[in-house]
Amino acid sequence: MRKFISLMTIVLLSFTLSAQSFLYPVKAGNKWGYIDGSGKMLINPQFENADVFSEGLAPVKTGNMWGFTDVSGKLIVNPQFSEVKSFNEGFAAIRAGNKWGFIDKEGKISVNPQFDDADNFSEGLAAVRISTSWAFINSAGKIVLNPQFNMAKNFSYGLAPVQIGLAWGFVNTAARYVINPQFERANSFKEDLAAVRLNGKWGYINKEGKLVIDYQFAEAMDFSGSVAAVRIGSKWGFINLEGKYAINPQYEDAVTDSDEERSFSEGLAAVKIEGKWAYIDKFGKIQINPKFSNASSFNQGVASVRSNGKWEYIDRNGRTIWKQLN
Repeated sequence: MRKFISLMTIVLLSFTLSAQSFLYPVKAGNKWGYIDGSGKMLINPQFENADVFSEGLAPVKTGNMWGFTDVSGKLIVNPQFSEVKSFNEGFAAIRAGNKWGFIDKEGKISVNPQFDDADNFSEGLAAVRISTSWAFINSAGKIVLNPQFNMAKNFSYGLAPVQIGLAWGFVNTAARYVINPQFERANSFKEDLAAVRLNGKWGYINKEGKLVIDYQFAEAMDFSGSVAAVRIGSKWGFINLEGKYAINPQYEDAVTDSDEERSFSEGLAAVKIEGKWAYIDKFGKIQINPKFSNASSFNQGVASVRSNGKWEYIDRNGRTIWKQLN
């Protein structure tokens, strides 16, 4: 019986920690804090700015400097950096003065600040800018792909989109072009396909560089949950991995803060209908009615939306769990 009770205690504790491992930044007055998925304030407003959690830590700003807090509100990395990016693969890019480097999750410098810009680690490599050219480094800070690219994006499926001159192609970790530079634009691979643009139209290629979904879209987003948002004319719809419409183009065009906001997340996607944002399921059925002036993707059952000039968080049923007061 004691063993059963102990096991149940461990399970409940694990569930509680898991539920609390993702908190949501909120602004109350002039300070930022964090709520949990029920809307309960778990970290009292105390920061000048705050960003989302990643790998158990979140960037927070105190005074003019950034550090990182854990879910208990304890500062794991004291505010000391001019700018930071979220943790990924155990490392976070940080800016000290005018140079970028990386820290580990204990706040120790793992790669000395020396770069003019830096992106997150992905598949063990990070894109960094040295003067006007981009290179790739490993977690020890060693350059593994020399500075040669005008622009570079994250590795995915062993390939990274890079720009030489005006053309984009894909390189592998040995710095060999697997797909020669030929595209006007290119995204990282997601679900085995990458969106690329040629002659003003977007299509999708596989990892061999073969075109598998024809160039036909005015805009095309990454695949997520086997569907991708695409624009034909002024209307957005969703295609499947075969390039067939899962949901016909019917939603309004609008500028969004992030490509992620046009992707399905946890079975729902934000779409704009008659000037207001709503949420649909993968069958195109409206699950949360159009009533928001802005909307983001769901993350562990919660999404941030804007209504009547105020930001709020809602659950998957559209119920408000927290609302900005001022």
